[in-house]
Amino acid sequence: MTNVIQYQGRKARRAGSEQRRQAILEAALAIIIKDGIRSVRHRAVAREADVPLSATTYYFKDISDLIADTFTLFAERALTEVIEPFKQKAFALLSEFSRESLADPEQRKQMVMLIGQMLSSFIIDEFEQRREHVVAEHAFLQEAVRDDRLRDLADLYLRQQLESLHIATELLGSSNPRLDAELILSSMMTLEQRLLVHPENAHAEYVEARLCNLVDKLLPHG
Repeated sequence: MTNVIQYQGRKARRAGSEQRRQAILEAALAIIIKDGIRSVRHRAVAREADVPLSATTYYFKDISDLIADTFTLFAERALTEVIEPFKQKAFALLSEFSRESLADPEQRKQMVMLIGQMLSSFIIDEFEQRREHVVAEHAFLQEAVRDDRLRDLADLYLRQQLESLHIATELLGSSNPRLDAELILSSMMTLEQRLLVHPENAHAEYVEARLCNLVDKLLPHG
């Protein structure tokens, strides 16, 4: 399994060609968000990107390569623009606490609340500012169930998210930091999926209650 996100389609050799290739990937991503992965076809992408049909087939003879590279573009952006800022914010918050403070019921309660609010804020911000990101993420991960070529990329994408949560659960003194990190990530993704179906619940009260409950069960008692 690779540890580096790699593109699959034909590489561009000139700056102008790279811009066209990028426009094709942007168009494919827009179609996925609007109409789903099954709607990604060479003609539809060419029309969305306003490029000749021959351009899409030149860079991506196989539609699976186009979908895989669109996922790659999405993953690169998500890790840089969404995951990394969240990681920095989380570690800044955790640095304010120590494991010893967990022995104090009031400090532990405060930590549960702050961590739950931080996780909740991340999800609420996604739905208020980056809902398309959530739609694309779940579309790609679902497609990885059907397409073996996306599986390694999906695993890498999730593994890089787990890395931050793993470090956080270690800092908090979890007896099973890897498993707790997996539980937090899977719980957040399940919650996101439910909110896509029921966007009326995408508010702090609903999300915080569930994530604070999860953190309370996972956080050691000193």
